[in-house]
Amino acid sequence: MRQAASQLDPGTIQQILATVRCLPRPALEGFTKAFRKRFQVPEEAASIAYRICQRRHHDWIETFLVSHR
Repeated sequence: MRQAASQLDPGTIQQILATVRCLPRPALEGFTKAFRKRFQVPEEAASIAYRICQRRHHDWIETFLVSHR
């Protein structure tokens, strides 16, 4: 049950993706690089979007965005 509780609903995922995609190019590249490093996403993965699916991703992204304003 705990596993299901940590999953994000589709609306929240879409909101996160919309916010991230609005970042200026250098900030978006920095975000992508930092997310890959933090969550061990391989470089050969073409996109990180499908990897954003858990509460811990949401929390990390919120912290990243606040600290990079």
